[in-house]
Amino acid sequence: MKNPEQQPSKSQRLKNWLSKRAEDHKGNLQLLIIGAGIFFSGAGIIVWANHVLPSSLEQELIALAGMLLIFAGGGTALVGYLGLSILRLIKFFTDKP
Repeated sequence: MKNPEQQPSKSQRLKNWLSKRAEDHKGNLQLLIIGAGIFFSGAGIIVWANHVLPSSLEQELIALAGMLLIFAGGGTALVGYLGLSILRLIKFFTDKP
């Protein structure tokens, strides 16, 4: 018999979080759209900095900020995309009828 006060294991907490993430269709779609917007904003900043600004430290720092936005947006969009696709498939095949 399990102790009701016992904390769930890390793997159980991860499984619960992934299950909740898979069920939140609207939230996953919002993450995907917001992440894509941030990603393309970062890409636009890099293109703008390379075409408009003269070669300087300022240009490189602005491009670095664009790269950080690309990484943040890509990660956010990835979580949303995985929630919309792969996590739903995993949940579908692992749920018992």
